[in-house]
Amino acid sequence: MKKRVAIFACALSALFTMQLLSGCDLSSEKGKGDADAPHGSDSPLIGETYLDAFNGAELSGSDVLVKADGDAVHIRWAAQEGALGYTIYRAESTFGVFSKVADLDADVLSYETDTFPYDVYKVCALTENGEREIGASSAFSPNAFLFSPYDDAEAVQSAIDEVHSSLETGSTGQFSSRRAALMFLPGSHEVTARVGYYTSVNGLGEVPTDVSLKEVYVSDKVLSGRNATCTFWRSVENVSVRSSVTWAVSQATSFRRSQIRGSLSLSYGGWASGGFIANCEITGRVAAGTQQQWYTRNTTAEAYNGGSFNMVYSGCIGETGSGVWTADGGSVTNLDTTEKVAEKPFLYQSGTGYQVFVPLVRENTRGITWGENLGQELGVSYDLDEFYIADARYDTADSINEALEAGRHLLLTPGIYELDKPIEVTWENTVVLGLGYATLKIGGGNGEAALKVADVSGVRVADILVDAGGYSKNMVVIGEEGSEQDNSENPVVLSDLYFRIGGVENVHTETDTALLIYANDVIGDNFWVWRADHTNGVAWNDENAGDHTDYGNPAKTGVEVQGDRVRCYALMVEHFEEYQTLWKGEDGLTVMYQSETPYRVPDQSAWMSHDGAKRGYASYKVDDAVTRHRAVGIGVYLVNPTGMTLDSAIEVPVCEGILMEHLITCHFLGSGRIENVINDYGGAVGNNAAGQRRVPKFPL
Repeated sequence: MKKRVAIFACALSALFTMQLLSGCDLSSEKGKGDADAPHGSDSPLIGETYLDAFNGAELSGSDVLVKADGDAVHIRWAAQEGALGYTIYRAESTFGVFSKVADLDADVLSYETDTFPYDVYKVCALTENGEREIGASSAFSPNAFLFSPYDDAEAVQSAIDEVHSSLETGSTGQFSSRRAALMFLPGSHEVTARVGYYTSVNGLGEVPTDVSLKEVYVSDKVLSGRNATCTFWRSVENVSVRSSVTWAVSQATSFRRSQIRGSLSLSYGGWASGGFIANCEITGRVAAGTQQQWYTRNTTAEAYNGGSFNMVYSGCIGETGSGVWTADGGSVTNLDTTEKVAEKPFLYQSGTGYQVFVPLVRENTRGITWGENLGQELGVSYDLDEFYIADARYDTADSINEALEAGRHLLLTPGIYELDKPIEVTWENTVVLGLGYATLKIGGGNGEAALKVADVSGVRVADILVDAGGYSKNMVVIGEEGSEQDNSENPVVLSDLYFRIGGVENVHTETDTALLIYANDVIGDNFWVWRADHTNGVAWNDENAGDHTDYGNPAKTGVEVQGDRVRCYALMVEHFEEYQTLWKGEDGLTVMYQSETPYRVPDQSAWMSHDGAKRGYASYKVDDAVTRHRAVGIGVYLVNPTGMTLDSAIEVPVCEGILMEHLITCHFLGSGRIENVINDYGGAVGNNAAGQRRVPKFPL
């Protein structure tokens, strides 16, 4: 394992501690990034492996590759039949004014320049009939659109609408291979950001009010009846919206670090099962509507109301009094502060170019981190040339790992990265940041994981979707087994991290444990860990259906925590064949948990725990050896059409250091049954029993 020392991190941490103890305003100048990394930003980035990957990529048709290397830009394109030469153009944005960079001979199929590494480059072929555009891209890949407020608004809206039309509905978008990032440069944009599947909206200002959008739209046509229960995989961050917003979504979504100048609605009136908001300012009210559950963190609004079962707020400013959680009804849990968390890193543009801001960990906080009266945010800014910018069209685990080994951070541009071995993070304080739902897919022969983080402090992983393959022992591993390292002063933070086993196509997918956390002092901020329950490849095991095979997605455990002092906010884990969540570390904390039981259990004998002594596996299991654990706002929902019984939705040891609050079970569908909410207490839901049960506090 290796350590990277981020300049000013210690000083800022000490300053933060002093401010925390004194109750002072949490503000500081943004520091510059890591000058003491193994290779500084002036070192050549492209080494043998990733140079081979870039130069070895097969090109055809309209393919244009653009790679930034510090201040340099490398461009390649496909040979065009009949070309008499090629012309290179550059613009700041996708629809900006392009200026000529170079005229090249017909036998030249690459170009390098040492200016404007993150602009959009367009390549044209000169033919007997004039100039013909081949394609255009930036270093962020052609799946990332850079929009300037000076671009033609109709052209920008048309591009947004084209992406959205292909990713709007459950039938066309839900399991699409398309990925997209809509990236807005600072200024006022006269467009509606339509946010479909696998789409991120990213404001590129230093604060949300630097980027102003007319509207944000999420379709009510994903499923019939304005049903939003499958409105997954989409996000908005770092923008100001000049209107009210309806954000009717479910899991694997986020609305972060933004301003809404109006109200916010979280449903269209049909079923909805979300969701997550953090670090936002809403000038009006937030109406949860039909949402089953929701977690709102460090957000300011006039008031919050609505919701069905489990609405959890922490560190929020605004009235949440109506519907307060009780044993008899109400759905609202309101925690005055958020105990310990760091906001997600984000990409932005400043006067010195593109940078990534990494907020520091804060404790016992309320409200937003940005705003006119809050001063500068605590954190560290890294120049983007300290990142390896990966492109799924040619990058491999080898090329990415070479860059990480050299000390680079990692920016994953939109696409699906098929990995024959894990991406390995070995340096302290490394940032791994995805754009446009960048997807790490476990490839054939990779029996380990998609991503492994060594036992080092301060790593940030954010905005990534991980897809299972034929078989891997795990999907993501944080730390090393038996870790005794104390990371409390510099935790590992995982933000907007999503896992999927099955669903995409009718093939066999499998894992033992999706997310395994060995490290101590890890903070999880918005997870959806999903063994797919519908569409393709979702059988309990592979099943012969006569003329074809219905492939299975067997997966034992969703999340296993072995590290101490691990905190999870908005932990959502569903449909695994054994424990959804298994907690073995001490001093763990969960704030808002959502889970559904597995759907297609073939028979009760296939779903027995405790060496066959108990029916089913608890959704939330705290190991018998644990003596200190806390959780609040825990919802376990029964959807079991095959009629199986689960003896206990939640299992914990009974001792002084265990505290479980606001626990609820609900029966949604099928003839199955949950006998008790927690251990042998709370009563049954399901077949011939109640629709829901609530336990205010346990132990009693």
